[in-house]
Amino acid sequence: MLGLKRGTVALVPYCDEWPQLFVEEQCALRAAIGHLAADIQHIGSTAVPGLPAKPILDIAVAVREARDVESCIAPLATLGYEFLGDRCGDGDWFFAKGPDDLRTHYVHMVEVTSAAWSQWLAFRDALTNDDRARDAYAALKHRLLCDSEGNRKAYTEGKEAFIREVATRG
Repeated sequence: MLGLKRGTVALVPYCDEWPQLFVEEQCALRAAIGHLAADIQHIGSTAVPGLPAKPILDIAVAVREARDVESCIAPLATLGYEFLGDRCGDGDWFFAKGPDDLRTHYVHMVEVTSAAWSQWLAFRDALTNDDRARDAYAALKHRLLCDSEGNRKAYTEGKEAFIREVATRG
């Protein structure tokens, strides 16, 4: 199952259906924007077998150039994605699918040469291939969930150093 209220934090056990749900969404994305996408990858915790996660699929789309993002907005809207822009001003354009009370998919769109693209894939692959790193990340996520008392920003910021460290050595 997928879906979480915008701005909230909840973790659920890994679901064996997530990879197939990604493949289905990847096909829809390729049909809509494949000519603009250099690559489409499943990232985030739902992409790592055995890892508890927020029940939202995180999808990374690499475009060749930043100017391609604008051409993706309308086709993604036909799939139900809302364009929320480059929220941090760092070249990570964000799209969310589902109403505010039940977000199901996030698309992070970056240039294929961006550091974020490489970090996302390195982190996913490191957790997939290293049970100890995966288990340490799961423990951190559970601790942050308790410590943040549901504050999404605090939860997300609490993971940043771990993500950078694992992606760098990955």
